[in-house]
Amino acid sequence: MPHRVAVTCPECASEAVFEFAERVRIKSNDDLHWFEKSKHFDCLKQADPNGQYYHSAIFYHKLVGNAFPLISDLPRGYRIDDWAHSEHQFRPLSDWRGTLVCESCGKRSKHTLDWPKEAYFQIEYRNQNLWAFDRASSAELIDYICASHRRADDFIYWPFLMKIPHVFLTKQAREPVVKRLRKRLA
Repeated sequence: MPHRVAVTCPECASEAVFEFAERVRIKSNDDLHWFEKSKHFDCLKQADPNGQYYHSAIFYHKLVGNAFPLISDLPRGYRIDDWAHSEHQFRPLSDWRGTLVCESCGKRSKHTLDWPKEAYFQIEYRNQNLWAFDRASSAELIDYICASHRRADDFIYWPFLMKIPHVFLTKQAREPVVKRLRKRLA
């Protein structure tokens, strides 16, 4: 899953952006008290695989503005970059918390993602849903469905193309599916 996906705004039904929050394990009780008082972070108590509880500090990207805040008084041993997204394009799916930002109506809030139900770029064909992460993956999806010859290297950038149900890849589906996807992109 990418760090950002296109979703349907719950307020105005326009295209909005959901960006995953990032969390960092809190190292001490003194640090926990600092993070609990901070306006920039939420705290979460959770269990590790061994059943031991620990706290994490959660940062919601773009909740206040579009830039990383300059927080100069973080507890010793932490940097704001600790909450930056990984350089890897795709993230593991462990937590669905994040920030929803809609440019159309101005909504900006914490949000728990319900994927793929909230995907903005999704269509239905023969009682099955087809979705894409964002505009770029929608365009790749259209190109892939339109292709008369599909190659294994088509999956390198967008691995989700390997998971497309066969019903969307048939010759009969090509025209109506592509038409619906293009309409959603417009």
